[in-house]
Amino acid sequence: MRWQNLYIAGLGAFLPEQVCTAEQAVADGHYGEGEREANGYRAVRVASEEETGPVMAAAAGRQAVERSGVAAEEFGLVVHASVGHQGQDVWTPAHYVQNETVGGHGAAFEVRQGSNSGLAAVEVAASWISARPDRDAALVTTGDAFKLPYWDRWKADDQVVYGDGAGAVVLSTRGGFLKVRSTASHGDPSLEPLYRGEDAWTPAPFHTGGPVDLAGRKSHWLGRNEGAYDEAIARINKNFGTVLTQALTDADCELGDTQWFVHANMSRTIVEWGFHGALGLDPDRTVYEWGLDYAHMGGGDQIIGLNRLFETGRPKPGDLIVTAGAGIGFMWTVAVLEVLETPSW
Repeated sequence: MRWQNLYIAGLGAFLPEQVCTAEQAVADGHYGEGEREANGYRAVRVASEEETGPVMAAAAGRQAVERSGVAAEEFGLVVHASVGHQGQDVWTPAHYVQNETVGGHGAAFEVRQGSNSGLAAVEVAASWISARPDRDAALVTTGDAFKLPYWDRWKADDQVVYGDGAGAVVLSTRGGFLKVRSTASHGDPSLEPLYRGEDAWTPAPFHTGGPVDLAGRKSHWLGRNEGAYDEAIARINKNFGTVLTQALTDADCELGDTQWFVHANMSRTIVEWGFHGALGLDPDRTVYEWGLDYAHMGGGDQIIGLNRLFETGRPKPGDLIVTAGAGIGFMWTVAVLEVLETPSW
């Protein structure tokens, strides 16, 4: 999708103060030394009991709104994106975030699309406000706290460690410091069973009482035949290439024309092979090294990473930024952004 009048006016993030290092997790028996060495993660942030996903998202949202300079009454939409438990069952966290940030009478809803939740929510919000000229802005937030007994941040997946945190972005059709040149999304539901596994359906959340076992689910599905793993990897790579090419084409540029690339905080093996190696990316033009101290923050890595990139003051007017996400299901979203000015914050 080629956008004509769509901008990012504000970014925000909330990262809990408490830190747990990977070394400490190994010493405590929560994480394996082999996994620590292979995956490369150094630490995670750990939310307090009061810092639920929506609470952190609201804090990030307030920062993004304040930085944007957009008045509360201009917001026609709030979208909250997440992966894990949001602090209550049978509840609407998007309305909590809305009430704690911009208030008003605009629409508010959730996007839960795995690790692609944040970027998917941005594209949904962009379409919403672009189709409604009476409301100029949308607030998108992400927020997750990965807590036992439901989620074991160190063992839920075999190549990913989960850190707590939240991000926020203000989209505007009036203006901002970043122009959204294009977004593109691409799905492949044939890969849906990869994270469902072969377990029986359950009648209620957390029915077994044990933590989520994503690694086990993948193992079941990938073990169905000898070629299943290679088939899945080939399909994932093809789909990512398709959506990346589409977004770059719609933005009238090539990957070599861009200066920055913000991807998820994945493990060293995934990033060095799937991003840096496959695309020829310079790690210094990403936030990869920074992300190793925060790990994978659900659907928020890209938004939080963009916030980090601008807080360092490195992007300059005229620079192009690519940000890419992938979520179980599967769906990929890529956005191409153009830096118009360096924000004062």
